[in-house]
Amino acid sequence: MILVVGATGLLGGMITQQLLQQGNSVRILVRHNSPATEMAKQGLGTPAQTLIDAGAQPVYGDLKDRASLDAACAGIETVITTANSILRGGEDTIESVDLQGTQNLIDAAKTAGVRHLIYTSADGVDINHPNPFYQAKAACEAHLAASGLDYTILKPGVFMEVWIGAVVGIPLQAGQPVTLVGKGNHQHAFVSVGDVAKYAVTAVSHAAARNKAIRIAGPVSYTWTEIVETTGQVLGQSLPINYMPMGETVPLIPEMMSSMLSGFETYESGIDMNETASIYGIQPTPLAVFAERFFKG
Repeated sequence: MILVVGATGLLGGMITQQLLQQGNSVRILVRHNSPATEMAKQGLGTPAQTLIDAGAQPVYGDLKDRASLDAACAGIETVITTANSILRGGEDTIESVDLQGTQNLIDAAKTAGVRHLIYTSADGVDINHPNPFYQAKAACEAHLAASGLDYTILKPGVFMEVWIGAVVGIPLQAGQPVTLVGKGNHQHAFVSVGDVAKYAVTAVSHAAARNKAIRIAGPVSYTWTEIVETTGQVLGQSLPINYMPMGETVPLIPEMMSSMLSGFETYESGIDMNETASIYGIQPTPLAVFAERFFKG
């Protein structure tokens, strides 16, 4: 049986549904009072009941409660975790969820005799990174590698559905120009959430994924200006762009995203997917294909 932690999120929901469609026995960790149903209305989550109706076995627990994780991991062969604190609040912090909570899960999996843990990290994490979220991810990667468990670490680039959906999609819905910081000309490794889900599902049984870190992105890197222009081409219209100075607050989008947009314009990132795509048989989704599906589908 496979345990999916974070199953009611966007990525976790995709993974769970694909596993069930393949005929796998799947258990999902469900929190009481989860906001997943409301998040699903925004395209950012998957209702637990939808997964249960599809055949998933629910177990109630929380990353902050080690005893609940011990129970959830009992009888499990593979754990897949996509959980994070980004869209939460209150007691669900980077420290309590992304760091300690994930380490709790790794320790519970080892105690329960789990054979394989698939951890969703992020590209570019580092223990000395200025962003605490990336610090926590790096610490958990190290904790998992030292645990003695067989592992797969997924290291995706910037999620298209989340970031493009916010930076471009929210202004479009509001009938406002897209706002970018700086010149919007730094290239980054964007990736479709659907591609990451495919890698997670493939990693369950693919021998090449054992004890490996897999970087995941689209076929090429893109700048924010290219993203807006490509979206406009797909929609058959020219999308107006307002450029604003680094560090200023971008209207309409969440504050955390606003500050990170300035960060995007201080460095560049890229991932060569040719060899990885060949090994796992997963072709990366181009920006234009994503935009067609996301904005017109």
